[in-house]
Amino acid sequence: MRCSTYEIILPLVGTDEKPIEGYALLVNSLYGALDVVPKEDADKLRAGDLAGLPVALRERLLLRGHVTRKDEAGEVADLKLLSHLHRNILDRSRVGLIIVSTYDCNFRCPYCFEQHRLKHGQDWLNTAMSDEMMETVFNALKDYRARGVKLGGCMFYGGEPFLAKNDGVVKKIADKCRELGLSMRAITNGYELEAYLDFLEEYGVKSLQVTVDGTAALNDRRRLHKDGLPTYDRILRNVELALQRGVTVSLRGNVGKENLHGIGALVDDLKARGFIAKEEERAGEEAARRKTDPGAKSKRGAFSYYFQAANDDAYPDNNVREQDIIDEMMKIGFTAEEAVAHHRQYIVVWNRIQNLFKMEDYPDFSPSYCGAEQGMLVVDPFRCVYTCFDVVGKDDEKVGSIQPGRNRFLWNFNKAKWRTRTVDLMKACQTCSYALICRGGCASRANNAHGDYFREFCGAIQETIAFIASRVAGKEWEKRRAAAAAGEASMDTGAGEMTLSLAGPVSRFTEAERKAIMKTTSQKEMIEIVQEAAFFPEPEEAGKDN
Repeated sequence: MRCSTYEIILPLVGTDEKPIEGYALLVNSLYGALDVVPKEDADKLRAGDLAGLPVALRERLLLRGHVTRKDEAGEVADLKLLSHLHRNILDRSRVGLIIVSTYDCNFRCPYCFEQHRLKHGQDWLNTAMSDEMMETVFNALKDYRARGVKLGGCMFYGGEPFLAKNDGVVKKIADKCRELGLSMRAITNGYELEAYLDFLEEYGVKSLQVTVDGTAALNDRRRLHKDGLPTYDRILRNVELALQRGVTVSLRGNVGKENLHGIGALVDDLKARGFIAKEEERAGEEAARRKTDPGAKSKRGAFSYYFQAANDDAYPDNNVREQDIIDEMMKIGFTAEEAVAHHRQYIVVWNRIQNLFKMEDYPDFSPSYCGAEQGMLVVDPFRCVYTCFDVVGKDDEKVGSIQPGRNRFLWNFNKAKWRTRTVDLMKACQTCSYALICRGGCASRANNAHGDYFREFCGAIQETIAFIASRVAGKEWEKRRAAAAAGEASMDTGAGEMTLSLAGPVSRFTEAERKAIMKTTSQKEMIEIVQEAAFFPEPEEAGKDN
């Protein structure tokens, strides 16, 4: 018996930002098990002194996967099995569409990863998606749906998707989306958004992501208009107009060294302009109405803001760590939880872990870092199909193409390159303790760093998990102890089990079933085996909400 290869041992941090004395957190990235144990036992586990653990605890940790009788190869086999199941059952069930209606943009942001598109010239930039192209794309989507693939909505992207001159093209795309019943959202710089206010309301566009990088002077240096015009005030004016039309707006701040210390001034300005107070009023009004009408929605759209590192790989000296952003927010008065709530990467991890405490679902075991390695399709005006935001407009990176009249996507070998970049197939990642948490990291950034998409990109995942898991689990542990002290719950021998674990479900497969799963290419056969082992409650439905 030994400690799992995929074990991470962390302190448990309370809401007062101090370690909770006498306890530690065990995180197993393979099986998704989070357990609170006495610190002295965590120290024994770290030292490999399994014989020194209390018998009941040792048995519990064995069932949960923190302690194992498997050798490293046996655990890697479980990693490959889980990854294979996810890739062939869950990842094959959904497609998300991103439409690049034009590569043209009215901004020239210095850190933009699409700067290569400017080399093609203005005529190329001015090209918008043709009617024929739209027809072919959406006919191909209809074919997907007919084959049982769930369509996950459409995102307008660019370039700048909401240039006033392209409103006719955007409306035609929206008509096609509406025919298929696809929800719509957009990533836009917001500068010409006033030309689309009626469109947003008429077509029920679900949400917008808009970026500002600081208050006026700072933002206007980073969110730079191609004609040198100021951008900040106009963007925020348009955000307010969109909110008044009932559109949800998420305001993003791309952070580098230049604007890290401008976060506080931006938050203060958002407060001064009324965005924060109006959002609190909207949320309160909607919550009150939903007491009698669960589906009630306020007339005003929801507003939120968050920050994320800009990741300028061309000029890495300009970059900051994600943790630097958290530290800056805490320095200006945010609590740790408030800072996490306004950080894109951190809040996703926080919410994912917190939802696991409900013990209603198994921990996520996707082997893919993001949608680029699953079902995301980015279609541009030149009949090219990509699978990653970062590489649009690069001919050698396209994964396929669209040919009018064919009504289907035509794939090349690049698609296999992206779809097979999963943690179980990357040698350096197979035995990493963060395997199914990190999932190999961003493929595009790995290629920028190493010249190879199949290399790992660890980034700041260890730092991120150490900060978040310790605190979100600490908060939950304090809540459970308070409930026990009030007589509302008991702290029995299993109280430290914070989540479900995949160790038990994986053990239900017989050796013959494992071999069949790894050998077959039939999704139907896999689902039958999974049903027999009761791995998923309803595996044929598993991909629909994943």
